[in-house]
Amino acid sequence: MRMKPMVMANTDAEFEAADQAVWTEMARRILKGAAPDSLDRTDEDGLVTRALYPVDAPDARAATAHLLPAFPHRRLVEGWQVCQPVGSDAANADIHEALGSGATALLLQSGAPAEIGQLLDDVVLTAVGLGLEGEAATPAHYRTIIERANAQGEAADRLDLDAGLDVLTQADEGLALHAAAPAGHRLFRIDGWAQHNLGLTAAQELGYVLAGVAELFRAAESAGIAPADIAGRVSVRLALPADMFAGIAACRAMRRLWDGILLACGIDPVPVRIEGFASLRMMSVLDHEVNMLRTTTALLGGAIGGADAMAGFGHDLLTGETPGARRTARLAQVLMMAESEIARSLDPAAGAPFIESRTDDLADAGWSAFQEIECAGGLTAAIKAGMIQAQAAAAATAREARMRAGEELLGVTLQPTGGMPPEILAAFSAVRRPAACVEALRRRTAEFSPRILILRGATDNAVAEERGIRRWLGMAGLQAVTLDAGSGSAVSDARPDIVIGCGLAALPEGVEAGNFRSAAAILDAGDRIAALEDLLVPKGDAR
Repeated sequence: MRMKPMVMANTDAEFEAADQAVWTEMARRILKGAAPDSLDRTDEDGLVTRALYPVDAPDARAATAHLLPAFPHRRLVEGWQVCQPVGSDAANADIHEALGSGATALLLQSGAPAEIGQLLDDVVLTAVGLGLEGEAATPAHYRTIIERANAQGEAADRLDLDAGLDVLTQADEGLALHAAAPAGHRLFRIDGWAQHNLGLTAAQELGYVLAGVAELFRAAESAGIAPADIAGRVSVRLALPADMFAGIAACRAMRRLWDGILLACGIDPVPVRIEGFASLRMMSVLDHEVNMLRTTTALLGGAIGGADAMAGFGHDLLTGETPGARRTARLAQVLMMAESEIARSLDPAAGAPFIESRTDDLADAGWSAFQEIECAGGLTAAIKAGMIQAQAAAAATAREARMRAGEELLGVTLQPTGGMPPEILAAFSAVRRPAACVEALRRRTAEFSPRILILRGATDNAVAEERGIRRWLGMAGLQAVTLDAGSGSAVSDARPDIVIGCGLAALPEGVEAGNFRSAAAILDAGDRIAALEDLLVPKGDAR
């Protein structure tokens, strides 16, 4: 049936101005009298995300020029750099394939200096960004790339090069390169992303990075180099989580904190290059295609937040990244720039009350985390004392506890798929992933899957309990059949290993079948995963 077109007068699209009080009252009505702040939530850093934010007058907002990317003019023309990590198993053909399908920067991770030439054969070094890390982050590798450029007839100062030296273990080596290195070369990288994957919260990650900057400045002063001269040699790597808004705030807060530490040291503003890397701890091997959604959302946060370079990873990274998955992660960024043209706007979230408030709160929390490290004697001393490791472990444990208590994660506890989860590569075993506890549960289910019978009582809450327990059984990879409590001998005839009562506190009188569990007890447990693990006891074992 053809519907009549809707006719709307121009005045129908005009709305009366509404101030904060009007919005608050509207929210109160929708919430049936509850205050809007009842919707507020607190994150793991103790920062509050509010339902409603006051709108400040435009002149009340501080200037946001210092929250722009490091090189705004280049960002508008070229966008951000799409970074492709190059591992030990990569060949020259892999590099050319990456450069031909979206990559504009290469991150060399291993290989002897003599092998760099072969790896970069036929690559125009001045046309791509180049970074070193891991085994390749050495002065020898840095000099090899410069020599390679000279052999191509290119001056070293035309290279976009990041030596990636560690401020904690290679400060002296990097400072020795400083005098002869072209002004545009970055010599040191402070990696918050790696600490994020070990468990640090967003604020702790920012505090870690700032503490690394302070360590470098102190080392420079000890070597007779002014911190102002070394500030431009620094790059920062931040984690981009699946929460897009968290990624936006992290990038913006980092620039605010960078300005703050320069100001505290009496250094004129110098832009800092921020590399946004998609989080690894957000990933799961359960329904791993969902990792594509997580990575894309994470990269979008970095794009809006103003990251100067970004790297995404294939959705199958944890079990062995395939070329197609790597290509998809690169092309997601290309689409953001070429189709959505996100790079054509500088700091597009500026002025939004939520984003500005979130940025300020996170920057304040990051500064407090930095001060805590400084009070412990600086980053080197804090690591030697185990302080950073303890922070990461505590945050990761709390994160896992929330997952065990019922926090939802798409593809893991929400709309899970079946099947045995594959094992992850040893290289990622140290990453503190909240989904790991569910993956371990699924592996136990594959080893021993008991016959489960859901016995439904006649109480009002029986159906709701059955719905809840089925969702959690599905998450664990367990199947169950349902019978009414009045089914009598049918319960015994089913010969279940486990009977879960919904709306029942015990088996009906005269029914003998399996080990009884109350659905309410499982659903109300502080650790639901442990309650489900208790079901996975092979026959003959007592518990």
